[in-house]
Amino acid sequence: MCGGTASQRQLTEAWRTGGVVASPTQHWLAYAAVMRSRTILGLTMACALCAVAATVDADEVNDGATPSAAAERLHPPGRTFTVAAVGDFLSEGLVNTQAAAAAPSGVRYDYEPLLRPIESVVQQADLAICHMETPVGRPGAKVGFAGTSPYGTHLIAAAYEAPFDFKRVGFDRCSTASNHANDLGLAGIDSTLDALDAAGLSHTGTARTAAEAVPHPFVVNGVQVAHMSYARNSNTGFPHDAWRVRQAVTATNVINDVATARANGAEVVIISLHVYVEMQKGPTADDRALVNQIVAQAHPNLIVIHGPHVVQPVERVNGTLVFWSVGNLLSGMGASDRGKYADLRTLDGLLATVRFTQQPDGSWSTEPWTVLLCNVTGSRKVYLGLTTLLDPSISATLRSQLQACATRASAVVAELR
Repeated sequence: MCGGTASQRQLTEAWRTGGVVASPTQHWLAYAAVMRSRTILGLTMACALCAVAATVDADEVNDGATPSAAAERLHPPGRTFTVAAVGDFLSEGLVNTQAAAAAPSGVRYDYEPLLRPIESVVQQADLAICHMETPVGRPGAKVGFAGTSPYGTHLIAAAYEAPFDFKRVGFDRCSTASNHANDLGLAGIDSTLDALDAAGLSHTGTARTAAEAVPHPFVVNGVQVAHMSYARNSNTGFPHDAWRVRQAVTATNVINDVATARANGAEVVIISLHVYVEMQKGPTADDRALVNQIVAQAHPNLIVIHGPHVVQPVERVNGTLVFWSVGNLLSGMGASDRGKYADLRTLDGLLATVRFTQQPDGSWSTEPWTVLLCNVTGSRKVYLGLTTLLDPSISATLRSQLQACATRASAVVAELR
């Protein structure tokens, strides 16, 4: 590594695997200071070690006496994997307009260019999870505003092309339980899951059959992982068959599902939870009580919360890591004509990146690395906020938006990356 600098991709890979790499900037070195059980060497130290290694004579190391004994580990290294989860994807007007403009000839929409600035980080995760807040229509179906519900809420439909673009970005799986999950009725639930299947994205939260709703673990880097998704409310009312949209009106379903997942072999359990009180700086008392009950009785390893459309703090609740709100990933919010959604905080999101490491006693530690994501106006592209600010070549307009995003989010979330 002497004679060169490490790229952001190398650093991310080192963090993911526990390896050693030189850091290119003080921003990344700041993260090294808080890492547990991992060391990231600075470039100067790495080069110094290379120089020393080149000049030390082998006889000085061993004196030619007896061969050195091979080092032995007292404990084998713990199994480890990383998860990256993002906020709400809302297929709204401004987003669809930009995706249409970016699409090649013969294609209606292309959302990948809007997410391209974050691809390198998403692709480094062993499991990357998106949140498809709105149902996905059939090929060629209407996209965006799809009418008004009996309760006066807007119905929204995502483009059939969207799951394929999320797959290209590097996502592996999507949560689908939300207040909008039933916007297009049972046909919309079916079309959503059909599109995700066609794109090669696994999913959880809504189901076409009762059997599909049963939580089953899957393998991530050799570890049996269960991931379940729940909605606390529905803008159109929940379907008659409760398994169609997995619900968390109370903690009962979540607790029972975690028990089922553990019985089916899950070693690690991740919960995506869509709540319904929006625009708050922190969790409501009701949501906090629900999470406290889930943690006390089910002991999941990670809870990621969607729905408030703004970022909220990251905490540990009796040992379980909780992202109280990861905000939006990509939406048409933050525009002047959007009423309460004109709030610029709706442009801010989190990439909830967590490394899981098995401990000697068999338990799993969770180490967060919370990355700031900024959905800028105009292009509607999503940027790695703090990292992009280090680039001296970005425009003054982009720098101003990213700096505002960083200022807003850092007032709420500690240790942003």
